[in-house]
Amino acid sequence: MTTHAPERPVPEAGTPGADAAPTGGQGATRFRRGLSIAVVVGVVLVLVTGILWLVTATSGSTRLAQDRDAVLVAARQAGETVTAVDKSDAAGTVARWEAVATGSQLDELQTSHDQYVQMIGKLPASAHGTVTDAAVAELDDRAGTARVLVGMDVTLDDGGKTPPTRQRVQMEMTRTDDGWKVAKIDPVGGAAG
Repeated sequence: MTTHAPERPVPEAGTPGADAAPTGGQGATRFRRGLSIAVVVGVVLVLVTGILWLVTATSGSTRLAQDRDAVLVAARQAGETVTAVDKSDAAGTVARWEAVATGSQLDELQTSHDQYVQMIGKLPASAHGTVTDAAVAELDDRAGTARVLVGMDVTLDDGGKTPPTRQRVQMEMTRTDDGWKVAKIDPVGGAAG
């Protein structure tokens, strides 16, 4: 046997209770619809915020990695440039040194340009260096500065009479409009034969 709940009469307009929100059916449907919309909006906001955070986080680290790679390449090239001495082209040698320098290092090279040219012309042989290792020790992306440790083998072009020397230098690099350049070079330890 099936029993039915008694039907409630719907109040007519103008009678007490006619303007009250219906319980159950229509009110509950509106509440659920509003809740569903709020949940969807919340999920979308969380997703957008997460994506923006991820893009910001990775773009900064990508730029930092690119700067690290660029300064490392520039320091390696500078290391080979400053150890390349062509006694038959002393002025060209100093000009190449100046091309990879900036700041106080460039000032010092320009101030002593003529003395370096004379000194190179008196050397017994030319020389060239090969970078064996290099590592970025510090990088300040905002300041555009870095400190790079570079190891090199320097060989005199004297037909093998003099064994190569191993040198380690610390290069302070500065970002310029023309890329990373050497602002200062300091030897690290002594040269080893």
